[in-house]
Formats: sequence, C-alpha cells, structure tokens
Amino acid sequence: EDVEGAYPGIEFLKAFNLEGKQLAKGRVGIIGGGNSAMDAARVALRQSGVTSVTIYYRRTRNEMPAFAEEIEACLEEGIEIKTLLAPVKVLAAQERLTGLEVIHNRLGEPDSSGRQRPEPIPGTEEQIPLDTLIVAIGEEPDTASLAGVPLSRRGTLSINAESGATGRTGVFGGGDVVTGSNTVIDAIASGKNAALMIDRYLTGRQMRVLPKAKLPGVYVEPLETAEEEGEIAARAVPPCLSLESRTRSCAEVELCLAENDAVLEAQRCLRCDLEFTQPN
Repeated sequence: EDVEGAYPGIEFLKAFNLEGKQLAKGRVGIIGGGNSAMDAARVALRQSGVTSVTIYYRRTRNEMPAFAEEIEACLEEGIEIKTLLAPVKVLAAQERLTGLEVIHNRLGEPDSSGRQRPEPIPGTEEQIPLDTLIVAIGEEPDTASLAGVPLSRRGTLSINAESGATGRTGVFGGGDVVTGSNTVIDAIASGKNAALMIDRYLTGRQMRVLPKAKLPGVYVEPLETAEEEGEIAARAVPPCLSLESRTRSCAEVELCLAENDAVLEAQRCLRCDLEFTQPN
C-alpha cells in the first residue's frame, strides 16, 4: 500500500479539503463500505482526469455500514459498487500502482458484529487494473502507549459510560478510541463530557451530573392547519442539484427548502411543548 497512487481514505480527503490537492487519476478503486468510502468515491469522481470510480466491498450491499442515502447518491452519480470482493494484494510496477488483486467472497456464519462473515472462494482471484487506489476501511485506535488502562474486547478504551473515567486513576477517555469509528458530533459530545468530568475530578466533586429537564419558557400560538384530523403530512424532501451540475463541482448537493415547504414542514411539529407552557 506504500506505492505511488495508493492512499489511505482520510489522507486522500484531507489532501483535497485542506490543501486542494487532486490525487485521483484515471481508473479509481475504493476499498470499503462505510461513509468514508462513499465520501472518498464522490470526491474522487469530481477530480479532473478521473475516468471511472468503483467501490469494492467484501460483503453485500445489505451489510454496508454507510448510510443508505450516501450509497444511493453514489449510484445516482455513476459510481459503481461491486460487492463480495475482498482485496488480496496491491499490484505495482516500479513503485507505481498498476492494479488490485481481489478474491470473490460468499457470506458465512454471523461474526461478533452480527453480520455474516465474508469467506473467500478459492480459485476466484481476479486482477483489476487501476490508476488510483483509496483504502477507506475502518481505522483502529493506537492504544500501545496507554499502559495500565483496561481495554475492551474490541481493543478500545473501556470507560465508565457516565463519567468517562477509565480503570486507571486520573485517565479519561472519549471519542473513537472508546466507541470505534463514529461521527464527529459524537466525538465532540464525548469531549465536552470528558472536560466536564475532569473538572469535577480535579475539584473533588461528584463524578456525575444529574439530568435536568429543560422546559420551554415561551408560549407560541399553534398554527391553524387545513389538514383534516388524522391526516398524515408527508415529510418535505430538499431539492438537489442536477446530476450534471453536481459531478462537475463540489457545490452543496442538497439545496434549501422553498419557503412554502419549510412552513409545511414546521406544521408537522407535534407541539409537545403545549403541555408545559401557558398563554400570557
């Protein structure tokens, strides 16, 4: 994987988003089935000099951990998804990527994640010519330096869910090193909780915060609606850029709701706050 033309998914995305570098060229292959793989594929498609983008995943589409809307967006934009294929080795000549050797899989018994385990089928190896390879598979936490800190069976930090404290005094954990690959917003939330608990630890206070109900303090008059009682209001669907426009730029794909659609969407609110507020 160290040859020219092969990149880790995060490195590829950082190079484009932070430095404006376009590393993808020609025939692009993506290994992985998560949201990062979908991101890498859609970014690669928008780079100049790219002729095709294909995602290779070792299970079937039903087992892909990526959000369904991300998968659909890839397919709409012309990205091909080939399933039940696992990488065997990177092919290269003179330290330059030339392709990828894969083997066909079948699904066996469920593994620890509850998904069926992919099993290679002997004799089904296949060589795929590529100009760029992006490896967007799950990252693993580097816990080698955390001596004396208990780990879970998955190799992640084991913490108290409420305080974020580990089994080693004065050491707290949060984010992907605890949960495994997760979203940015979850990492930010766990970081805020860890900061709060570290402060309480250093000041000798109780290592928990009792939840407080936040009730609305302002009464907003319910909107009149023409809908008949019991009628289900459909959720508004944001408009999107045309396929031709979106694949030629990195402009936002999902556009804003029209004013009328936004009003209709707001009217779908069940107004549970009415139970706690009173008109002035």
